[in-house]
Amino acid sequence: MEAIVKLMLILSVLMFSQNSSSEEITECDTKVCKQRFKDFKKYARKDIPQATEVLGTFYYKGYGIEKNHSKARRYFLNSAKYGSPTAQFKLGLMYLNGEGGNIEVKKGINWLEWAAKNDVTAANYFLGLFYIDGKLIDKDYKKGKAYLEAASNEDYHKAQFVLAKYYELEENNQEKAVEYYKRSAYFVEESNLRLIALGMKLPQTDPKLSMERIEVKSESLNDMFDELLAALRYIPAPGKPTGSNVVGMGCRNQDSNCGFIVDPTEIERFIRDMQW
Repeated sequence: MEAIVKLMLILSVLMFSQNSSSEEITECDTKVCKQRFKDFKKYARKDIPQATEVLGTFYYKGYGIEKNHSKARRYFLNSAKYGSPTAQFKLGLMYLNGEGGNIEVKKGINWLEWAAKNDVTAANYFLGLFYIDGKLIDKDYKKGKAYLEAASNEDYHKAQFVLAKYYELEENNQEKAVEYYKRSAYFVEESNLRLIALGMKLPQTDPKLSMERIEVKSESLNDMFDELLAALRYIPAPGKPTGSNVVGMGCRNQDSNCGFIVDPTEIERFIRDMQW
């Protein structure tokens, strides 16, 4: 089972689709990119979490500024404290991977748990892997399975594959294993191959794959930056919650995600950029 977990950690970086309908933030040192960095830094200085997360991404990617993972981690921390689910997820992986500083497992797991609570499906997937693997944290099959189930219920297909292997190898429950292999067969090649090896008929084409698709031309990266900057002008700088010296903890302790929107594509890109 540990070999499967190791495989999936690698696949989590490599298997995300390389194609996207929108432009990606990549390393850039042009005048335009440098000006974008300055534009967002004005709002980041006010501790506006949407701006600090963007600045963290700029430092992480080297967009308009020299790459600096230490500063990226610091800006993600600022945004994560105010409740940004995507910043919580990115920060958790950076702590666990030791990017931008020391490896800090307890903090990394804590932030992944907050991201999972705030509806980042990939956070459930990684937590499930870590609890089943038992190398970074104490092995706990019950917790690991629960996190993977949560990701699987959101059609996170790599989680379905890991659950299939778990049921097959750890619980010797081939019926449940086949169920999860079939759910992920058209998205994870290993599931497809395992069904063939078991002599099972492949499921009918997933209905989601046969649905009519309407191509929508996405706005450019510059357009998205312009819209976000326009919105930032009307977002007040957050204050410290009453009775706390820790910035933004009041928001983070709520059940809601404090108004942030979780962008699965951005999460996928970040995972793809991580070096495991």
